[in-house]
Amino acid sequence: MTELPKKLKIYITALFTAAVLLMIYLVFNFTINDIPSFVVLSILAIIAESFLIQLPGIGAVSVSFALSFAAIIIGGPLMAALVTAIGLTFRRPYVEGRGYIHLLNTPVYKTIYNASQSIICAGTSGIIYLFILNLLSNYGVVADTVALTLTVIIYVTLNSTFLTLLIKFLNGGKIANIWQGNFKGTFINSAAIAFLGVIVAFAHSVNGIVTVILFFIPLMLARYSFKLYVDMRKNYMDTVKALINAVEAKDPYTSGHASRVGKYAVSIGEEIGLSMFDLEKIKNAALLHDIGKIGVDDRILNKNKSLSSLEYEVIKNHPSMGFDIIKDIEFLKGSIEIVKHHHERWDGKGYPDGLRGDEISKMVSILTIADSFDAMTTDRPYRKAYPFEKAISEIKENAGTQFNPDLVNPAIKALNKCVYVDKVNEEMVS
Repeated sequence: MTELPKKLKIYITALFTAAVLLMIYLVFNFTINDIPSFVVLSILAIIAESFLIQLPGIGAVSVSFALSFAAIIIGGPLMAALVTAIGLTFRRPYVEGRGYIHLLNTPVYKTIYNASQSIICAGTSGIIYLFILNLLSNYGVVADTVALTLTVIIYVTLNSTFLTLLIKFLNGGKIANIWQGNFKGTFINSAAIAFLGVIVAFAHSVNGIVTVILFFIPLMLARYSFKLYVDMRKNYMDTVKALINAVEAKDPYTSGHASRVGKYAVSIGEEIGLSMFDLEKIKNAALLHDIGKIGVDDRILNKNKSLSSLEYEVIKNHPSMGFDIIKDIEFLKGSIEIVKHHHERWDGKGYPDGLRGDEISKMVSILTIADSFDAMTTDRPYRKAYPFEKAISEIKENAGTQFNPDLVNPAIKALNKCVYVDKVNEEMVS
């Protein structure tokens, strides 16, 4: 087992300590008066958490938030904290490539993290819900609306913040970019799921726990609808991967090139503060920037000597070929121009359109630097890889000619970070 980063250990220890202190407070200040409802909600939470929807990046989502929210309304913060923690701790989801995940084959630190953050999110939200209800007790429906709305905001904010910090301590990156990329759109979805929780709680108040079980069926149907959307996005990414594999099958020397360029380009984009939408565009463009090489003769691609003028002209066609291949793929619309122009130069001597200076977008310029850096630091048929320092020196020397001079310094800073992180990861695995 690899050693956890020190900051991650401190973070999980702090969460665990806070969760223990909060549970002590909840146990001494609240009670669970409706044991049957507590048992049923806990069982349903385990079921809901066992039907996780894996996201394309890190993490997964479930509809168990509705049950946590219902538990806040039905039984208060202690019930909500326990129901949520039980659901996360005893779930048994199936994860592609790993099989069924459960308490006995999950790393201890993950179990501690899941239980701790769930207790804090549900318990804190439940306390605030009751506080607002008491504060606005004379305002009837208005009090309920305000309390429910603020509780959703607090719950989702806490949950997304804890997950953002976990991702940062595991993989690095800027907090703002991680949150924006993974959780920016969760408020609307969470509000919708919370509304289902309100309905569940209302049904419970009218007809008891049996109705809660009946309402669990439409809740799982909502989960199925969301899974269809996620699967559609996954199919898009599988299309991208298939195209990348097609390129790398033709040119074995570029194996892994696309993914490395994507990593470098995204890191540079983060360094200069690109939005997550632009980072997504540049990542897709990086992954597919050489797709046009499918139309280039293998003998030219794998030639271990200098190319003739005619062969070089053939190679120069690959950005335009790539553009033609992906131009009609709807979800890649934002990336096609980046693919077409990734061999343009700041001095106007690039191809295919001879763009110069500010005619070249920042995203194109970022991809050009990332592509060149990886090409220089990778073995090629005609030369050995450059050392890191020499590749960086080449980028500096070509600022204002090949590369956008305003991007060179932040790009070097980002590339240094990438190489450092790669070295740390290698040391952890070895």
